[in-house]
Parts: sequence; structure tokens; C-alpha cells
Amino acid sequence: MSEQEMQFGIGEVAARTGLEPDTLRYFERQGIVPAPRRDVSGRRQYVAADVDLIRMLVHLRETGMPLADIAQFTGADTEVTDPSRLRLELLTAHRRRVEDRREALDRALEVISRKIADYSDQATGSLNILKRPDTEITYSVQGKGPLLFLVGAPAGRAGFAALAGELADQFTVVTHDPRGIGASRVTPGMAAPTPEVLAGDLAALVDAFTGAPALFVGTSGGAVTLLELATQHPDLIGSAVLHEPPLITLLGDATLADRAAAAFAVATTDPQQAVQAFFDLSGAAHHTGKDQMPPAHIELPALPSEELDKNRYFLGQMAGPSVFYEPDIEAVRRARLTVCAGSSSHHQMARRASHALAALLCQPLIDMPGNHVGASAVPAEFARALVPLLDL
Repeated sequence: MSEQEMQFGIGEVAARTGLEPDTLRYFERQGIVPAPRRDVSGRRQYVAADVDLIRMLVHLRETGMPLADIAQFTGADTEVTDPSRLRLELLTAHRRRVEDRREALDRALEVISRKIADYSDQATGSLNILKRPDTEITYSVQGKGPLLFLVGAPAGRAGFAALAGELADQFTVVTHDPRGIGASRVTPGMAAPTPEVLAGDLAALVDAFTGAPALFVGTSGGAVTLLELATQHPDLIGSAVLHEPPLITLLGDATLADRAAAAFAVATTDPQQAVQAFFDLSGAAHHTGKDQMPPAHIELPALPSEELDKNRYFLGQMAGPSVFYEPDIEAVRRARLTVCAGSSSHHQMARRASHALAALLCQPLIDMPGNHVGASAVPAEFARALVPLLDL
């Protein structure tokens, strides 16, 4: 007898789906799942199709679909003339809600990661200081093995805390707060955080260790920093992975460039508006597959004061020079670079730019788990995909 022909009692269905028998009975009474056939003794007899449907409903319930919608989904065959269309509408609306929740969770995770890094520094005393002529750069070190620098802009130690933990059993992982970010406070007379200046800070940090070729991973603006490092100091790079450098200059899209410039222009006076505008034009917080376009606009909630202050600096001073950076392709070809992008970032600005950069470097674009913030949102999966790309 095939699996499709087998019949199961309520206890076995409970074991296969993770639901209690009483929950299955309750769902049946409420019309959330259809009533199965019964044997001559009145015992419920489920078939494989029933079990598959219940498993689907478990996923819908776990992701927050209202029970009324679940009941509509399961009862569609008897309630409407076109059940497939109704189910498509229900699932499409639910997916949008789940994606919105995931994006909110990603933002919350970033805040939590920053706090973890802060408390870790306080608990272990692991915070180190690199003195620069005009400011101080904070950095942390963990693990053992080849020297690996995780580079972001604006992401700093907190943004890479989880990924660094995943990699520390194979590498000596160095993370730092770029100037003006995190514990690397803005200081009077400090130079602006352009890719050229940030690459100079990074080169000095490498020199503080060995100065020998090292491994690098740069995400977002950090990938732009690595492009400039490859131009200034190709000898420092053993190999570098560039994840979604948001190089709008490679897209040939004047309208998009104008929108970005307008967002940066209001960042110091209205950071909420600037974040909203950059969020909409970049699509970077969304999860989009090959057949999905990022939404043109999703209204953001009011940002807390800490986030507004951070974005006055990031969007007002740091993001513009990175987004409008023009890489010297002939120069960066001297370094071993691998360009990659999130598998959930299709049609977003940074993935499009990454594709253009990979083409200029005559290499394929490598897919990585997650979206633009995959390094912090799915660190374990990101680390597993990253390790094979790191090679001295």
C-alpha cells in the first residue's frame, strides 16, 4: 500500500504534525480543518492528503494567519466557485504580512546585536582602540586561525557580532566600528567618512596586526571600503568577499541617483524622511525572489531617537560617498575579489549594482543566503556559504 493510500488515526496525525489530538478536534469543530472520514467504530481515519493539508495549516498558524483566514483557505472548495483564486489571494496577502514582520524583526535584531556587543565589551573587557590622527577606532578580536576582517558601513562590531561568533572557530575575526559609528565616536575635526578615509582606517587596523595579506568580508558600504582598499593597498588583501556594494554609479539610472541624492540632502534635518526615501529606492529591507519586485513604498513606523541620530550621520555623511563611489576597475583587478549578493535581494538596487560590478570584473555573481542584511539576519547560513569563498 502506498503512502497516499494509507490511513492514519488521530494519534498518528498528531505525531506527524506536532498538534495535540484535542487541537485537531477543536480545529475540526471550528471548521478550520475538514472532518475526516470515520471507520465503522466512529474513529477518525485520515489520509495522506489530510495530513499534508494540516501541515500546511500549521505553517500558516505559526506565521500568524488569522484562524478565520485559515478556515476560508480550507473551506474554499465548498464555499466559492474558484477556490484556487481565493487561496492565492489569501496566501499572497499573508505573505506580505509575514515579510513585513520579518523586516521588523530584522531591524529589532540589529538593535539587539548592538546591545549584545556593548554588554560583551563591558563583561570581557575586549574593546580595543586604534588611534588615528583625527579620531579613535574601536575594534574587537575573537577566535583563532587566519586573520579575517569583517567590514561594514554603517555596520560595525554589533552588526557582525553573530557572524563573527559563527566564524571564530576557524578564523581570528576582527570587527570594528567605522569612524562615527558605535563606540568610534564622532570627534571634533574628524575627517568625513568617505570610502578613501574608511579604507585608510582599515589599512591602519591591518597594520596593527601584521600588515600581511589578510582575508576580508565587506557588506554594503563596507564592500565599497574594500574596493578602495584594493585600490590603495592591494598587497594587504589575500582575498576579499564583497557583499552587495550599493554602487548606484554602475546602474546608469539618473532618476534613481537623483532620488538618492535627495534623500541624503535631508538626512540631517529630517532623518525619518531620509530613511523612508532611501528604504523605498533601495528596497534593501525586503526579501524578493527572481519573480518578485520590491514594493515601491511601505510606510515605516516612527523611528526611535537613537535610530534617528544614527541616520543623521549615516545618511547625512557616510552613505552618499559610498553610493556614489566610482571604482577604478583596472586597479581593483589586482586584488582577489569575489562579488556576491543575497538570494532574496533580486531587483534591489544593491544586488543590481553587484551584478554590474561582477560583470566588469568578468566573474559570476555568487548567491548568498538572505537579503541585503543576510550577514546579521541569517548568520549561521551566511557563514556556511562564506567559508568556501575565503582563501589565502
